[in-house]
Amino acid sequence: MAKLGSSCLAYVVINLFIFHSLILSSNAQRRPAYGRDRLASRPPIHRVHPCEQSSCYPATGNLLIGRENRLEASSTCGTVRPERYCIVSHLEEKKCFLCDTRRETENDPMRNHRIGQIIYKMQPGTVEQTWWQSENGRENVTIQLDLEAEFHFTHLIIVFATFRPAAMLIERSYDFGKTWHVYKYFAHSCRESFPHAPLVARNITDVICDHRYSGVEPSKNGEVIYRVLPPNMNIENPYAEHVQNMLKMTNLRVNFTKLHSLGDNLLDDRDEIQEKYYYAISNMIVRGSCSCYGHASRCLPLEGVRNTVDMVHGRCECTHNTKGLNCEECEDFFNDLPWKPALGKQTNACKKCNCNNHATSCHFDQAVYEHSGRVSGGVCDNCQHNTQGYHCEECAPFFYRDPNEDIQSPYVCKPCDCDPRGSLDDGICDSIADEENGIVAGACHCKRNVNGRRCDHCREGFWNFDEHNPDGCQPCTCNTLGTVNNSGCNVYTGECICKRLVTGRDCNQCMPETYGLSDSLEGCTPCSCHPGGSLDNSCDVITGQCRCRPHMQGRDCSEPKQHYFIPTLHRILEAEVPSTFCESGGGVSSGQQSHHHMFL
Repeated sequence: MAKLGSSCLAYVVINLFIFHSLILSSNAQRRPAYGRDRLASRPPIHRVHPCEQSSCYPATGNLLIGRENRLEASSTCGTVRPERYCIVSHLEEKKCFLCDTRRETENDPMRNHRIGQIIYKMQPGTVEQTWWQSENGRENVTIQLDLEAEFHFTHLIIVFATFRPAAMLIERSYDFGKTWHVYKYFAHSCRESFPHAPLVARNITDVICDHRYSGVEPSKNGEVIYRVLPPNMNIENPYAEHVQNMLKMTNLRVNFTKLHSLGDNLLDDRDEIQEKYYYAISNMIVRGSCSCYGHASRCLPLEGVRNTVDMVHGRCECTHNTKGLNCEECEDFFNDLPWKPALGKQTNACKKCNCNNHATSCHFDQAVYEHSGRVSGGVCDNCQHNTQGYHCEECAPFFYRDPNEDIQSPYVCKPCDCDPRGSLDDGICDSIADEENGIVAGACHCKRNVNGRRCDHCREGFWNFDEHNPDGCQPCTCNTLGTVNNSGCNVYTGECICKRLVTGRDCNQCMPETYGLSDSLEGCTPCSCHPGGSLDNSCDVITGQCRCRPHMQGRDCSEPKQHYFIPTLHRILEAEVPSTFCESGGGVSSGQQSHHHMFL
């Protein structure tokens, strides 16, 4: 029974395990589909470029990697013939070795100690240690790295295979070797080796002497470490110009100036004494990155430079509208602001020039930038489409801006087209409209008596358009009282346009039987002489006085003089006497008619 109970219990447990496994398997099969559905429903992730919203910098690395051909030493053992050297700790056993750095031994790290052996701790692909070694007894030795571009140098680590130097200095150039500047001095006795160098730095640019890395001990694997930005110094703004300038480097030079010795070489300079004093470096790291002034996060190989694993390349992949090996200038047509390095959250991206589509290049002008209140310093080059100005926003002389065209249109500036006979200033015109001051775009500068946008006709009151006339036209001589609407004269003949009752070339005379030239609508007033009291209908042109018959008076001869009266007239007849009447008497002569009134 016990066995049976155990079997049943085992059976139940096994079935429960299988059932649980099936449930888990079913859930596992359903979960991926659910996960895929969720992933499919998610919007695509926008990956922000590291330079998009702030300054950015490439990764650092050992600048020596891939540059053995740019690294040289002024002294290397065994370059001409094998050279013996000894290790001080083995002097009792007279343990000495041979250095042979000729070409045929370049794959033998135990004999070949060329300068390139300091790049790696071990020969690539092996576990054999490598090192560089100078000639025996040579104190003044230099190691120099000449880079192909400007780099950002942060720190240097040198690991020595023998004693560290008793005195040395590190210097750099940032103009490809034209000038050199000391970074720091190192000496066992600073007072003796570099008496001019201070021992304490007050600011980051001070060049001091440090004695910490120049002791006799250890005899092997001793280090010299140099950091461009000392960790113990408080740097308020690491992006300040003088700080960033400290990091710029195109060439690095390490000068060894004094060997550590036991003193036996002072009295004896035999080879057996000198062969145990030399410089030897097992590994050197020149830490840095390509210098991109905060405008690139990646660097690419320069043309002709062979790519090596872990090599730090020298051509920046520039962003922020910059260009150059080091992103040290703005891209073409992005010169509206001065170039600046990116600092922290400030990208200081170069800004595109605004040339209104009339130019393809521009340059930055500091004076223009200052005058604008440090807003815009871009000046467009060679403005096209007859435009000019810092932004090609104006029309060139002898052109005007068409108000119906957009400022970016290639047809925005039209020629002035002034008439040379009536225009001044060699035919220049107003380039823009100004309604407030009554200026019309394209209006030429006319001579005094000329009018029109093109200065091509006389002003009202002037005539005889003549290019030789300094005023352009001569004044009309019209009497203003007698001309219609004071409109002047015919621009070609000079004849005036007279009012209805005015006559004369200059409209200065009243017509017959009218008088009193004035500014009235008809110019003159009819005489209106009394038909019975006047001799005729003519009157004085100024006063309007009619010629009265005897015993009649008044302007129009309508009033009898004193003691006379005018009888009532029933009918007035008007007749003309023919020329044949009284031909033999004293009447009207031949060819004339006599005008008579008959009163009945």
